[in-house]
Amino acid sequence: MHTHSVVAVGRTVNEQDDGTRRERTADASDQPILRDKYLDYCSSQIAEIFLSLSDERIYELVDEAARDANLSPGSLGFDSMVKLVTNKLHDSVPLPDLETWIEDYTANPDHYEHLLLGLWKDSPDEESE
Repeated sequence: MHTHSVVAVGRTVNEQDDGTRRERTADASDQPILRDKYLDYCSSQIAEIFLSLSDERIYELVDEAARDANLSPGSLGFDSMVKLVTNKLHDSVPLPDLETWIEDYTANPDHYEHLLLGLWKDSPDEESE
C-alpha cells in the first residue's frame, strides 16, 4: 500500500491508496524543508525583479543603497553592488511572512512549485535526510 503525505502547518495528512486519510502532528523535520522552500521562493521573486531591471535602474539602486549605507558607489566591487541592490529589493518587494507562505503553500503547492529555483534541494537540512 502506498501513502501520499501532504504537510500542513502543524500537521501532515497521509492519504492511503484506498482513499483513507490519517493525520499526524508535523514533527520538527517537516518545518526545515518548508522554511527552505520559502527562502527559495523569496529568492526567486527578488531574482526575477532584479533581472527585469535595466542597467540604468540597477546603477540608480546601487547609488541609493550606497548612500543609505554611507558608502561610495565608485569604490564598490561587483559583488558588493549586487548585494546592495538585492538588499534594497528585499526591503521593497512585498513578500509574505513564513507562516502565511506555509499556509498558502500547503493549500496550493502547485501554484508555487514552478516558481522555486531548486535552491532548497541543496540546503544542509535536505542533505541530512
